[in-house]
Amino acid sequence: MDTRSAHSEGYGVVDRLHAPRWHWSLALLLAGFYVVSSLYISAHRYLWFDEILTALVSRLPNLRVMWKALSEIEEQTPPIYFLITRTFDQMFHHADIGLRVPSALALGAALLVTFDTARRLTDGLYGLIAMSLLATPFLTYYGYEARAYAIYLMFAAIALWLWVFTRAESKTAAAAFAAVFLIGVAIHYYFVLCLLPFGIMALTQRRIFHHKVMAATAGVMVSLAALYPQIAKSGAFANSVSPVWAPSMTRLLAAYREFLPNAILPLVVIAVGVVIFSKPRNHLATSMSAGELVSWLFLVVPLAAYFLGHLVTHVFHDRYIIGAGPGMVVGATCLLWRYCREWRYLSAALLLAFGGYAVTQQLLTLRSIDHIRSDSGDYQERTRQVLAIEDTLLREGKQHVVLSWDIEYLETWYYSKHRAQYECITSEGRWTIKKYVPLEFVSVEEIIANAPQTALITPTPALAQALAQAGLHPKVRFAQPQYVVAYLE
Repeated sequence: MDTRSAHSEGYGVVDRLHAPRWHWSLALLLAGFYVVSSLYISAHRYLWFDEILTALVSRLPNLRVMWKALSEIEEQTPPIYFLITRTFDQMFHHADIGLRVPSALALGAALLVTFDTARRLTDGLYGLIAMSLLATPFLTYYGYEARAYAIYLMFAAIALWLWVFTRAESKTAAAAFAAVFLIGVAIHYYFVLCLLPFGIMALTQRRIFHHKVMAATAGVMVSLAALYPQIAKSGAFANSVSPVWAPSMTRLLAAYREFLPNAILPLVVIAVGVVIFSKPRNHLATSMSAGELVSWLFLVVPLAAYFLGHLVTHVFHDRYIIGAGPGMVVGATCLLWRYCREWRYLSAALLLAFGGYAVTQQLLTLRSIDHIRSDSGDYQERTRQVLAIEDTLLREGKQHVVLSWDIEYLETWYYSKHRAQYECITSEGRWTIKKYVPLEFVSVEEIIANAPQTALITPTPALAQALAQAGLHPKVRFAQPQYVVAYLE
């Protein structure tokens, strides 16, 4: 054990300073693959609803207007993230890919930091296994999305690295830890939950006033105080979201599965490997190190988010707890290393199995790049279908194209050549941003007044009934699997 490891949080850490270079070379190659593939996906798919909100906020005239808008609209992402996307958006001359570049780079960094954390606790081969375990479709999705989650993931990985591999008494380390939590909470509010594993670890060591925990707490408090106006506004968001987002045990268990979707795979590989490669064990598996223990404590993060959702926010979503990923993965990797490292071929089989699964999933995403599904369905295909007929609608005198679903409205409006043609009828109360962006919302009365020039996209039963009471009846003009365009007669 080297001097640096002996003074770290994780006593018993095995820091492989002289590990074969191919471990790092392969780690860089794997991280590069995810960065490049994420950028390629970013350049070939539409922004979806939340990402379009990122674009609209990032492109407001100046920082003062942007801050004012964020204090008024029901946006769950703090302003610091929009400063980042604004910078990259300007660097890429307002091309949509610029908004996603920070996420792709952050994903690559998170993978490398997780690799190095696991490498130091185990060895280079198991560091690569940790990377492969982290690269699940759930986590890599956020590497090509213009939202804050990949950066959130990166800071969670950095926090774990700092805790395990820097001295508890170091003022520099405490300052760095505080900075990570100051910025992390300013990237996403739920990052505060990543402090729980370290706080629990400090309590188990009977170090109530642990330097890093106290420093991180101060960083969190500063961020929350500065962002209070937006936090207060976020209360209305909980009342406007779908009940599907409500906390439940089903969603909690599903969130755990998202981090290790192939958890059954190691059990199968180990069972087969024990039979094929079995040999007398020279010694029992080593005990759990402090670094492994604090990694496993990240299991409390989803549970904490579940209780927070019940008691305060009334919302639970797996992406809000993405910061649990690096810790859970490092813990699982250390467990595999302690029990499987004596079987060299089994360890190699684990790497091939996990790495092959991870890379294959990303390649499948690249293959179906035109049909990437989200919670709201295949939004790219839906948007293309509407855009394909907008010129026909104009030629036939339809100056008003009204959509009932606000998500579909925003996604179509954003990519349309004729934005002024699109309108939305919605009862949603989350559209304060229309003060800053030329979005059009109409009432039933306005639709009736402009009936001859109006086309409806998927009119709801309630809207159809209201129009019928006014003597108007929708007539199908175009029918497609996902939508209907109706003219009023």
